[in-house]
Amino acid sequence: MKKTRSELKREAILAAAKQSFLEFGVKNTSMDKLASLANVSKRTVYNHFSSKEALVIELVGIMWREAVQEIDLVYQPDTPLDLQLEKILLAEIEVSCAPDYIELARVAIGHYFYSPEELQLQVAKFSKEDSAIAIWARQAMADAKLKECDVSLFTEQAYALIKGYYFWPLLVGMRGFPTQEEKCLHAQRSAELLLSHYKLAL
Repeated sequence: MKKTRSELKREAILAAAKQSFLEFGVKNTSMDKLASLANVSKRTVYNHFSSKEALVIELVGIMWREAVQEIDLVYQPDTPLDLQLEKILLAEIEVSCAPDYIELARVAIGHYFYSPEELQLQVAKFSKEDSAIAIWARQAMADAKLKECDVSLFTEQAYALIKGYYFWPLLVGMRGFPTQEEKCLHAQRSAELLLSHYKLAL
């Protein structure tokens, strides 16, 4: 279907915001600058987004969804489970450790820090039910390679291993960005830990 003028303007604003946030930083990007980059009026920007923080939240969600969609690992019955899960976890770690993602997430979390209910509402939009981890787990269970379990719990535990070790410490500046070797090793160990409980003994 052909997009409306309003939809096209919204996309232009988001594209301009992403470009400006990553090039100049969120603090150095004004709504006037966004309007100019998107070739729309400042009023149009505010009609679509009530604040710069609202724009950041939208971009964080878009980046997460795009990253999840790019993780296109098809379940392979003849490939060892640990290698498959390790590959998915590494892809998720790459997303969680991306500097651009961390920078935008800091602004989003800071904006909603004193509004936990609103933060929960925003985070709920980033559904993990359709993530590569959840899809893979369902397929592995259907193939009788993983124990029957709550996929949501499996996914949450997998994300806890990733977010707890890298994302949150990076977000608050408690650790530096990991090397590729470190990310690979953590993906391997996390896969081993999950499968030590969930892998179905044959």
